[in-house]
Amino acid sequence: MSTTPEAFLSLRSHFSSSHAVLCISHWILGIGDRHLSNFMINTETGGMIGIDFGHAFGSATQFLPVPELMPFRLTRQFINLMRPMAESGLIQSVMVHSSRAFRDDPDLLLNTMGVFVKEPSLDWKNFELRQLKKRGTWTESVTTKKINWFPLQKVNFACRKLEGANPSVITSEELCLGFEKTPEYKEMLTVARGEKKSTTYELDTMRKT
Repeated sequence: MSTTPEAFLSLRSHFSSSHAVLCISHWILGIGDRHLSNFMINTETGGMIGIDFGHAFGSATQFLPVPELMPFRLTRQFINLMRPMAESGLIQSVMVHSSRAFRDDPDLLLNTMGVFVKEPSLDWKNFELRQLKKRGTWTESVTTKKINWFPLQKVNFACRKLEGANPSVITSEELCLGFEKTPEYKEMLTVARGEKKSTTYELDTMRKT
């Protein structure tokens, strides 16, 4: 893609900057399932965009059979490309500036997300109904406010991320919503919290991915 060292540095800079912005944006919006087929790269500029947002608002952590426990995709291959500074250089700088931009002017993002509270997706409505019935709190006269607890919760997660909440705490809470009663839940929490102890679940996840 590059014929000179200068061209390579330019492509690498644009590639890493666009990926860093995507990482922060996807984290705030809870967009998951970020495998390699869900990124597109402009081979002329090195810029990257994300596609396929089927798993958003933390659904990849709550509903996938093997939940996603990492806030964004930052693999060894990507970090090695950015040597000698690795993640402490341009990647970190762009992520910090992107986070500040979102936090300094969050209204546009939060107002857009508010649409999902007023008009939640069919999947969200079905999930709400299942949860209410499971808890024994479902009646034919259930109020709109009560039925909208799920989208309100999703927007609240985004608000807390913009306020600087610890990512591992957010991920742990999202994980609890989908896996609290499963045998692997405690081991999943160990991974989400970043504890050093390798668990059976962590090793099994590594084998699957």
